[in-house]
Amino acid sequence: MKTDKFSEENIVNTLAESFKHELINDTDQKLIDFVFSKDINQEKLDNFLKTWDLMSADNARILMFAYFLKSHPELKLSVEQDFKIKQTFNTFKLQNIKLISHYKRICNELSKENIEVMIFKGGLMKHLRQELPRVMGDIDIIVKEENYDKSGHIAEKMGYDCSWDIHSVDIHPKGSEEGIMDIHKYVYMNTGKETNLNTGLFARAREEKVFGVQTLIPSNEDLIFITLVNLVRNLRNKTSWSGILFTLYDVQFLINSKQGFDWNIVVENARKTKTETQVYFAIEFLNKIIPNLLPQKIELDNKLQKELSNYCTLLMYQRFFLWDMKQRSHALKFSSIFGNFENFKEYLALKPKYFFLKLPIFKKNPPLARWMLEKL
Repeated sequence: MKTDKFSEENIVNTLAESFKHELINDTDQKLIDFVFSKDINQEKLDNFLKTWDLMSADNARILMFAYFLKSHPELKLSVEQDFKIKQTFNTFKLQNIKLISHYKRICNELSKENIEVMIFKGGLMKHLRQELPRVMGDIDIIVKEENYDKSGHIAEKMGYDCSWDIHSVDIHPKGSEEGIMDIHKYVYMNTGKETNLNTGLFARAREEKVFGVQTLIPSNEDLIFITLVNLVRNLRNKTSWSGILFTLYDVQFLINSKQGFDWNIVVENARKTKTETQVYFAIEFLNKIIPNLLPQKIELDNKLQKELSNYCTLLMYQRFFLWDMKQRSHALKFSSIFGNFENFKEYLALKPKYFFLKLPIFKKNPPLARWMLEKL
């Protein structure tokens, strides 16, 4: 890697390109370019389907294509292609119905105790576009901090298993690890300033029935903000391709569906929670995939430029250097080195190096992390 890639001016572009290269292949980019195109007709669709095999695509890509078709009802498919779309829709609808039934059951109990719930993430996007099924591992809600412990205990009394964390409790069916719902007391951002969002989040929310339960819904601006900070967190934790796919749809929908969308709220949220660098990078990354999808509203002064450079350096070090080393290291079990000279050599070469380079002096020190990246 060349030094100039890690200058303050280039590190953001380098990292965004790295994530895009890992997550979006050429075929996927062609699909994205087509479904987000503003100039579509039947002839262009027919030509596209000659180069993209709908019948052999996976469910996430088919669902992305199906979202596109819903916004263009004038376009037609063959009988076989139309059946494939309906099959995919029905698969996700059944999954969604199961999660929604648990959501209604739990939230109705919370409501009886006068606990306000605010839905967000994929569950809310499913509500906002009820005609479209959604890839959802669970449904996320936020409650006010004073109701957090009580909410989790109510779920436990209902017979669910609960896994408690400092900011959320994960709810599962009894004896299962299957996700149903996460109850949050704040949106985790890894800054220590997360709770600064909550006052404005609840103040700007509106109330309406969601899946039959009276629920708070965040403003579109707050939803965009949460979507962007979650995107960066998921990138750091090796997100799925489908996670990127739905983020593209979500941010476009949230902006276009609100007249007078106020980016100042997004910027202020980032300032209050110390996530300016995260939001800035999320926007740059999404604009790598679809140019000009989002406006870049965070202004960089010298201090923030330095913080952004350091943030991207550490993220690149951990995600594209330590992560791969961690995976190879964990695959080498101690028992595998006995009687296998090649495994023994790799174990000795990799394990000490990995444990040394994951020390805080490296992974939390931007200059040292940058120096290591330049040596790769």
